[in-house]
Amino acid sequence: MTEPAPQAAIAHDTDPALHPAENFIAAALARLTSGVRDRRSDFHVIGLATTGADGAPRLRSVVLRGRAAQGGQITFHTDARSAKFAELSRDGRAALLAYSHAAKLQIRIEGRVTLHHDDEEAAAIWRALPEGARQIYRAWLPPGSEAAPAQLDLTLTMEEAARHFAVCHLRPALYDVLWLRPEGHRRAIGTLDGAGALAARWVAA
Repeated sequence: MTEPAPQAAIAHDTDPALHPAENFIAAALARLTSGVRDRRSDFHVIGLATTGADGAPRLRSVVLRGRAAQGGQITFHTDARSAKFAELSRDGRAALLAYSHAAKLQIRIEGRVTLHHDDEEAAAIWRALPEGARQIYRAWLPPGSEAAPAQLDLTLTMEEAARHFAVCHLRPALYDVLWLRPEGHRRAIGTLDGAGALAARWVAA
């Protein structure tokens, strides 16, 4: 699928820097939102960075499950037995990275993650998941466990799997958007206050 370049939602001219940086970031985030439902979108699978117990960075891919219109909250899911759940439990600070090869658009987001596990919100989202998405959590062994080949495909019941399902909400504090533009790259950084208001500025790429 071809992702429109970010300036298309801003103006008909070719340089988004002729307009407020807030507009550029908003247009890019609208592209990101498309990845929630469109499995073909470059933004459907994004990178998640956390801090390990030893203080070292940890990086993996997650599926973008939601982006709230108000405040821009990002949602993804995980197994409560996973390393990333443990890392986010210790330190909720995290960063996301999304990149569209088609649009040559990179979006970095920094913020803090709130976890929902074994509570009503997690249960409600679990009930709404399609069957295929639930199957991911039926692995008998916790993610990352050393195992003999015969153990790799052992599964839990769906009821047991539900107990390991966790919902992660990242509340953005910073956006960093970069468009790799042939005529000269364009980059904007935006920060959000406690009320979710965005203040953005153009920066050198």
